[in-house]
Amino acid sequence: MADSIQVAAFEGGELRVMASKEKSNEAVLALPLSRLIVKVVRVPNESAEEPVAFAAPLLQAMSPYPDEPLTVSCEIVRESDRGRVFVAAALPESAADDIAEALDAHKLNVTRVDALALGVLRGAWGAIAPSGGDERRLVLVGGRDCISVFVLDGDMPCAIRAVSASGDMRRELTLSLLEAEDFGGARGVAEVVCIGDVPGEGLDSFGPVRKIEVGEDAALVGVAERSLEESSLNALPVSWREVLEETRFKAKLKRRLSIAGGIWAAIMLVLFGVPVVYGYMADHQKALCKEHSRQYRAVAEMRDKVKLVQKYSDHARGALEIMKAVSDRLPQGITLNSWNFRRDEGVKVSGEADLAEDVYEFKDNMSETGSEDGGEKVFAEVNLSGPSASRGGKQKFDLECNYETEEE
Repeated sequence: MADSIQVAAFEGGELRVMASKEKSNEAVLALPLSRLIVKVVRVPNESAEEPVAFAAPLLQAMSPYPDEPLTVSCEIVRESDRGRVFVAAALPESAADDIAEALDAHKLNVTRVDALALGVLRGAWGAIAPSGGDERRLVLVGGRDCISVFVLDGDMPCAIRAVSASGDMRRELTLSLLEAEDFGGARGVAEVVCIGDVPGEGLDSFGPVRKIEVGEDAALVGVAERSLEESSLNALPVSWREVLEETRFKAKLKRRLSIAGGIWAAIMLVLFGVPVVYGYMADHQKALCKEHSRQYRAVAEMRDKVKLVQKYSDHARGALEIMKAVSDRLPQGITLNSWNFRRDEGVKVSGEADLAEDVYEFKDNMSETGSEDGGEKVFAEVNLSGPSASRGGKQKFDLECNYETEEE
């Protein structure tokens, strides 16, 4: 996914953009260390949850613009019992006017700000510390604007410094090693690793010198890979972040207005186009509707006639058949007093019995009507009201039997 991130590097007063698969007006900006204020900070455990608040005063004291508030970003590099070690960085906006002009010329909006040298370290890390030990190394990364100096104890940076081309290299390296001793204790330098174009004169006095070659776009590729990690540095100033959000809002608003305009145009097309098409097709549709209506009426009439014939030719639910079914299942001791037959619904009978058990037997027999010969049940629902004792000692009851609803 790193090849889909657009990365722009500002070096030597020029903006260089690494090609990506997706063309966009947003990019990650990679800057030389000389453009950033960078410091390795050890945050104690009680302040480990707020490293920015701890590191901001330290970077503010290093800023050449003391009255300008800095947007500080921290990236954790080590965690121990003594606290957490962060690389803190910030970009002074007053020193970035030429960068802003170059970005405007390329019509780019910055989403993140990272250091070019950190991208180089990302790509060359396997060659810098192949053994993975805890030795102290002096790593120099060459660049067009400055030489980036890192003092590493294994994989943990103890000091970071930018040395200009006209600066005193030996003095700056000595100061970096002293800073590393204050941070991580006194330790000998195992080797001096040079990446890119680094003047080698006098470096062997600090330790054995080893050179590493990297590709031309190694720094941009490394920055693109780092941008995929939320925990990596992002020294984007507050005002740039506000511009980015405003630009994104305007772009989103423009897209939505374009969509709304397309919908409006489609609605207008429908409003004015449909009547024309409708007028052309109305006569044809009316003719089809008339013909369909005539055929539907003919089929409906024939269907009603067929239903009527089926209804009166079905003797299974005739009064005599139902009366026979009831009388065949009428236990001894029950006398029916009333009979209410409804051809399309069922039958309701009322009667009295000597014993309540006879009434329940009658109800069970009616529930099983038609099952003796393997046929379907005639009554889908049999409801019993009673029995209730009368003055004469008889058990009165009402039995309602309903047909099962036929599926059309």
